[in-house]
Amino acid sequence: MRRTTVLSGLLIVALAAAAALPAFAADDDKVMGVYEGAFDGGGWDGKTIRAQVRAESKFAQVAVIKVGDGTQEVRVEVPGKGREGRFTFTGTVDLGALGGKAEVSGKIASETFTGTIKTKKEAAFTLKRTFPEPPTRGMAAPEGAVALYDGTNLDQHWNLVPHWCPQPDGSVQICNTNLQTKEEFGSGLYHIEFMTPFLPEERGQGRGNSGCYILGRYEVQVLDNFGWEPKDNLCGGIYQKAVPIADAVLPPLQWQTYDITFTAAQYDAAGNKTANARITVVHNGITVHDDVELDSPTPGGVSDQDGPKGPLFFQDHGNTVKFRNIWFKPAG
Repeated sequence: MRRTTVLSGLLIVALAAAAALPAFAADDDKVMGVYEGAFDGGGWDGKTIRAQVRAESKFAQVAVIKVGDGTQEVRVEVPGKGREGRFTFTGTVDLGALGGKAEVSGKIASETFTGTIKTKKEAAFTLKRTFPEPPTRGMAAPEGAVALYDGTNLDQHWNLVPHWCPQPDGSVQICNTNLQTKEEFGSGLYHIEFMTPFLPEERGQGRGNSGCYILGRYEVQVLDNFGWEPKDNLCGGIYQKAVPIADAVLPPLQWQTYDITFTAAQYDAAGNKTANARITVVHNGITVHDDVELDSPTPGGVSDQDGPKGPLFFQDHGNTVKFRNIWFKPAG
């Protein structure tokens, strides 16, 4: 998917700033994550393979394997079992036009995923665990922007500060309540970085749940649904309004970015709405919503009515989601 052009002039700033901020937390299981690599031959030349490995418990993982040929990509899931960084995966899958029924067998050890896919031909693959770098991760507030949280100034812009917990890494963690700005903001570019906790025993909306409400009204969901197919109530979704057009979710314990270009609803002199709000969401550098029209606010915000301005707020949903490096650049 195309990347938004709004950010292109800001990427030089990000390169210097990103080096100062760590990309991920250290307490993961050394298995879940993004895996990149290739087939080793076996008649599968020209085909691509990559994987997302998500944790289902301490002893169970699922490998979401994606096989492509340059024109299409087939997504299949293979269950795995193991412990302490070593897992085995076996399963029968359907690759459709890319090979039909296939037997998949593989293992992960030392953050390397090796295995075979067998149809009429058998092909080996080798994939390495990687840590994708969102292009605006760590980007400092550019000229003309308001630094809403830079690791030191939480009490300057935010209400209910005693109920949130600043962390040694320069982030702030949800602690018992929503966090809302004192000021109201309108149309412009919102940059937000977040990290979901690792909760492998949890399911659905109990897995790293929060949300970013633009103008306090329009929620872009935060959730650990790494390795799931996109939905409007999962990470990157505009809650009950729009499904992401691409899967850009990174694993829990890795810092992710939202760059949200928002245009508030428009009104005439008599107060009548003349245009709906519009939103573009770039998640980890990938456009997942492209100028989507919002006919009304999403549920759970400060108001069910549109407005030209409102606070930025983050939702407490009982999970220890972290946020950092938050800034807003007004439109124009």
